[in-house]
Amino acid sequence: MLTVLLALSVALPTPPADPRALIDAAVAALQRSASLRDVRAYRLTGLQHDYVLGNGERADGPWYSTYSQFAELRDGTSSSFRRTFRNLATTGPGPELVTVLTDSVVSNRIGARETGSSRAAYEDAIDRIDAAPARALMLAAASPALRLDGTATHFGITYDVLSFPWRNGRMRLELNRDTHLPDAVDIVRAYPDNFRWAAFGDVTMRTEYGRWSIHSSGAWWPMHERVLLNGELLHDVSITTVALDTARVPAESLTVSDSARVQYAANSKLNFSTFRLGARGQPTELRPGIVRVPDQWAMTLVKQPDGVVIFEAHISAQYLHDVIDEANRRWAGSPIKAIVMTSDPWAHIGGVREAIALGIPIYVQAGSVPFLTKVAKAPHTLEPDRLAKQPRAPKFMPVSAKTVIGKGENRIELYPVGGPYGERMLMAYFPDAKLLYGADLVFPNRAVTGQPGKGYFETSLVDLRNAVDREKLAVDTLFCVQNYQPIAWSEFLAR
Repeated sequence: MLTVLLALSVALPTPPADPRALIDAAVAALQRSASLRDVRAYRLTGLQHDYVLGNGERADGPWYSTYSQFAELRDGTSSSFRRTFRNLATTGPGPELVTVLTDSVVSNRIGARETGSSRAAYEDAIDRIDAAPARALMLAAASPALRLDGTATHFGITYDVLSFPWRNGRMRLELNRDTHLPDAVDIVRAYPDNFRWAAFGDVTMRTEYGRWSIHSSGAWWPMHERVLLNGELLHDVSITTVALDTARVPAESLTVSDSARVQYAANSKLNFSTFRLGARGQPTELRPGIVRVPDQWAMTLVKQPDGVVIFEAHISAQYLHDVIDEANRRWAGSPIKAIVMTSDPWAHIGGVREAIALGIPIYVQAGSVPFLTKVAKAPHTLEPDRLAKQPRAPKFMPVSAKTVIGKGENRIELYPVGGPYGERMLMAYFPDAKLLYGADLVFPNRAVTGQPGKGYFETSLVDLRNAVDREKLAVDTLFCVQNYQPIAWSEFLAR
């Protein structure tokens, strides 16, 4: 009988850990001799290394980086903060910039000039603040839906994984089973107002903490943090100093002016998830059957005998439908026969999943197909789009050499551009009109004031000129994806 009882006791399963007990243990470990609930302000200084995801010669990297030095004041009782920073470059530090987030509003200040920021900037900023160790633990403790998701193993260390609903997704904490400290915080959510991230659907923003150190308050704080977006390194931050203060943040430190609030509200109405055709310009006809839409970025509609070709798939699904509606209004009964994507930066893919869902053939530079295939497969479980609800395979038409679309006077010839800058780009040529669509390669030089100066950015100019020379094209007029008026080819080449 004793043997049977011993066997039964061994076979009994270990009761699951209590998620609230795990959070309490993490709070106790983090604060040590301090009290996190008494902290009213966090003051941090440090250096930050940012990777500019989505802006590079290739839509899948590698990315260029920027550097900054910052001082940050965080309200210990909310998500409000004030960040003062300078961008660093080989030419020396830039001007002092100040960002304030408070009451769901973000403002930017340079000197005495304060402006309202954008909803996308707010979403990015609140992720950073709410994923901080103490803040994340406080949010977890306050959630009635806190749950234990299981365990994870990294670096040979076991972590208890807890999660809870947060904003339009979930926050997930990985608590080191040995130290009880939150070594990583994941935020999994959708970003419909961020035109660079929206197409990726369920985005995982992961913050990993390291170099834990004990500070004068007696609490632990990580001196290093890495922020990764879907596994791609976005921010790498080295903390120089940390102070936990029981005194409240001065009210004036978190003040946003009325004028900046008004501007923020106006900017929020132009969120990319709600941006509509005509918000920044009405369609105009360049020549019969070729229509330019001068919005945030230019769209182009081309009428051919058997249908309409649309250039680009910017901004959002709704915006693509606005463009299709414009085509139907002008040429009733003409089907949308194709979309041409002349480049693949994250800023220009907002409507590509909708185009796939509609079954429209998409012409792209051959090197872009693997990346756009990943976008087509990106999970959209939190805010399902049409492609998530009605999956279908994309109809990519890879372009690696001259490719002709259509017949007649508006026939289109597509050519890969090539070169260090235009590696993933296509140019579109209308031979009857000697008209060239120069993709994302036409940028006026800027004066010190920021206004257009003399001539055009030579790096992209050279790639486009070389491609035109290589293909022996006779060009009279040039237009592009940027919202600039068409110009003479001779003017573009002039120095």
